[in-house]
Amino acid sequence: MHNSRPRGAFHAAVGDRKGLPILDREPFITSRPGESGILVTDAPSPEAPGGEKAVPGESNHVLADLNDRIADGRLGPEAILNAVTSALSRIRQGTWVAYLIGKDPRTVKVVAANEKNPQMARYLEDMHRSGEASGLAFADRVIETGEALLLPRLTREDFLNTLRSEVHSYLAKRTPPAMVPWVDVAVMVVPMRARGATVGGLALYEARPSAPLTQQDLDWLQPIADRTGLAADNAQLYADANSRLERLAAVRSVSLAMAGSGDLRLTLQVILDHVLAGLGVDAADVMVIDQSDGSLVSSAHAGFRSTSVPEYRLDAGAIPHGRLQDRPRFEILTGGALSHFQRRTLFAREGFRAYCAAGLNARSRPVGVLELFHRSALEPDDEWLGFLDAIAGFTAVAVDNAAMSEALRQATPATPFAGAPKLSNLERQILGLVVEGTTNGAIAGALHLSQSTVKFHVRQILQKVGAGNRTELARLATREGWM
Repeated sequence: MHNSRPRGAFHAAVGDRKGLPILDREPFITSRPGESGILVTDAPSPEAPGGEKAVPGESNHVLADLNDRIADGRLGPEAILNAVTSALSRIRQGTWVAYLIGKDPRTVKVVAANEKNPQMARYLEDMHRSGEASGLAFADRVIETGEALLLPRLTREDFLNTLRSEVHSYLAKRTPPAMVPWVDVAVMVVPMRARGATVGGLALYEARPSAPLTQQDLDWLQPIADRTGLAADNAQLYADANSRLERLAAVRSVSLAMAGSGDLRLTLQVILDHVLAGLGVDAADVMVIDQSDGSLVSSAHAGFRSTSVPEYRLDAGAIPHGRLQDRPRFEILTGGALSHFQRRTLFAREGFRAYCAAGLNARSRPVGVLELFHRSALEPDDEWLGFLDAIAGFTAVAVDNAAMSEALRQATPATPFAGAPKLSNLERQILGLVVEGTTNGAIAGALHLSQSTVKFHVRQILQKVGAGNRTELARLATREGWM
């Protein structure tokens, strides 16, 4: 429910900035790259209305609504940046860009908005996300110095001089939505600050400005940027805390799965489900070393769009075993990089752009590899890598335990099964609740587990007793007196 509130501190800070109305101009198309490839356009898009006149006081209403939106504790950092840039784009036309420094200072999130031409904003975001080119040169300067930047009018030549070589390459490979001869552009960038630190920047790139940007414009924008920086930083802290709790729960769930299951594929599937959720990657798989010939064999996978992923067997040299004992390695799957992979056809069909291989090592020897795939650039931080190391360790133990169990099974004569099935304490608790007719959701709540963990254990119990479904399981347990 939306609560109507006074404009409050945010509105008081920014005031009534009458100098930044929605500009009433004749429609025209101009498109040019800003520093490091920022595309600035005032071209009306088919999706956006063109040629509107400013509504008196509209900027005040937009800012008041923005204050309500970014105060919503449920918004994540990116949603806050989207709300701010979209609102500012409705106040003054041009390309508005927000830059937020990640937990790893080497990474920066870029969010752009251009109400007149949203395709240009998406183009900028896609360029930065691709990892092939960056749009941070102006923002870098502001973030490093903590001082606002105002360039009331840049000529075409000045614009060209700011372009980096990788941006030229990107523009040549992926033509922007609209491209005509460049004209002058105005730029202003202010730092976003929180708790005395610079956490990013907020910028406007306006093509063919009717009036030069002034110091008054910077003074108007700075409080908005600081309010945005504080809201985004708070949201990031909240998201990080939630992520840590979820990863701790994932580690507990994986431990329970390993303790309660003798089926390696089921255990690996539980692990991969937590990998996708905990690391935020699009797909993952586990390749296990066949000790007979050293090849890597696909044992489990998750997140692939293809309904039928082949069971690959890779030559021993595909990923040298010595490298599996190193730190996780990352690769960008673009251009000629794909040619080094035996599965390049699968990778290309899936649209993967980033790859990570984490070695699985147990008892000081490699037993396999955990592979991660993502359809955009990966930006791992220390906590991300720590969780990957922990999950890789659990996966290695699961693979090694399965290999030892299989070796023991082959060395031990089979004996006929008799009596009640051998169940762990947790499985007996779950079985008792199943017999009572309790749903998986209610079982999860009663035992403080996730529903996926409960489903996993129910499948394990069904497999152990040879029952086809929960009803048959309950009937068997009651008839045989297992409880």
